[in-house]
Amino acid sequence: MQPSPSPVSSVARRLFGPAPPGARALWAAGGRRAVSAACCVAVPLGVGVVLGRPDLGSAAGLAGFTAIYGHALPFRRRAVVLAGVGVGLLVAFGLGALAGPHRALLAVVCGVLAAGAAAATAVWRIGPPGPLGVVLVGGSASALGAAPAQLGAQLLAATAGVVLSWLVCMLPWLWDADGPERRAVAAAEVAVAAAERGALRTTRPGAVARAVRLADAAVADGTRRGGSRRRAALTAALEDIEERFFRALPHGDVPPAGTVPLERVAEPTGPRRWWHTVWLPGAVRLGIAATAAGLVAVALGLPSSYWAASTAVAVLLGTDARHTRARAVHRITGTLLGVLVAAGLLALHLPVGVEVLVIALLQVAIELLIAHQYVLAVSAITPLVLLLVHVGNPARSGVELIGSRLAETVVGIALALVAGFLLFPRAASRRLPSAVTTASRRALAAAEDRPGQPADRALHDALVALHEVAAAAGAELSPDPGTSLWLRRSRRVGDLGWALLGARARGERELARQVAEAIRGDLR
Repeated sequence: MQPSPSPVSSVARRLFGPAPPGARALWAAGGRRAVSAACCVAVPLGVGVVLGRPDLGSAAGLAGFTAIYGHALPFRRRAVVLAGVGVGLLVAFGLGALAGPHRALLAVVCGVLAAGAAAATAVWRIGPPGPLGVVLVGGSASALGAAPAQLGAQLLAATAGVVLSWLVCMLPWLWDADGPERRAVAAAEVAVAAAERGALRTTRPGAVARAVRLADAAVADGTRRGGSRRRAALTAALEDIEERFFRALPHGDVPPAGTVPLERVAEPTGPRRWWHTVWLPGAVRLGIAATAAGLVAVALGLPSSYWAASTAVAVLLGTDARHTRARAVHRITGTLLGVLVAAGLLALHLPVGVEVLVIALLQVAIELLIAHQYVLAVSAITPLVLLLVHVGNPARSGVELIGSRLAETVVGIALALVAGFLLFPRAASRRLPSAVTTASRRALAAAEDRPGQPADRALHDALVALHEVAAAAGAELSPDPGTSLWLRRSRRVGDLGWALLGARARGERELARQVAEAIRGDLR
């Protein structure tokens, strides 16, 4: 029996989160992404400094945030996603720069950017960091203080930063065309091996299932340049991983002790309108929270309404209710540390070349830590953004930049939590039972039908909708009673449904037969 943790360690864990993995594990997980992102931010900034136009360097460096998106995607899809993200960041930069002199207008612009980016990332499934990067770029552009006559030059510099980011992120395609697929399969192998060792008894199977699905999608959507032999090897490895994962899953839909089996509910009838989409309440909630946080900051006389807005966005991007509350605490802790770090760096009056190097190191730290230690990542984000603005606009006082950050962070967190509790508080959890029932029936229909029939496509669409509803329901701060049980069943339905479609897509008849039998036994 393990000893209970001491009160000090419990408080420390709540404030700072779990300890990050070792340096080697961090570098293996995110080193490639960290170096790419650091180059895309620091190199254009350094070029601008050398040319005597640090404002243009900062504009290009902010656009370099394009490089923090899409690193896990196969190169074909990555090329399209990065181009779309780059265009979105340029729009955010232009709107933020135009609204900069008007703090109240800037708050509204940040809210519109947050809602629009949330909708876009949901529709096109772009992934982390979602709308946060868009709001940060738009807000930071406002802090550069460009006059209207200078905006054109800054937009050209930002466009150059986007092009550089696209080239840097696509460059490995020349020598490692199937790298993203290979790394996705390797990550799935590690996750399934942990499940086989009994990790499913202590961790949620959803993380393992997600790793397997990402590998499946990467191999299916990957580039053809890697050659048929490599693709065949990846497909064979993925087949073995899927079989092992299926064997490691607990079978049967037995509810936890003390509960009753979940009853099927009626499927929704009638045509689905655009306003019925599951991402709409979340996007509206995000936009209102960001706008309200910015306007409250303005009402309190705080100088940077965009920082309060970006804080509200960051808190509401939690993956579940517990994560959202933890992020609020971690955001305060990380901002406090970041303000202290930024104060120390600005007090040193470092040469601008050294500041550029520090910005690169901070970007590396963020990319390595963001998925493992949110507090330390936030403590690096704060000085990074402050230094980027300070290099591009050295006339703005460092004391002014630092002094308002903590108060703006508190405002953003408070408005995010209020919005999470009051705006569409149960929009997704009320739809979850229907989504689970629909996906279950589609899975049963597909299991009874032959591969390649319309039932497979109907199951695919139902599973995509189920994933969106379940993700939104899990993030609600005050969900409907019984949501946890429906979420548990949604994971089971998703695991079996995606396993069936994946096995059929790869022609694995025996695995497909086993999964179909499990569907008939567990979901009927």
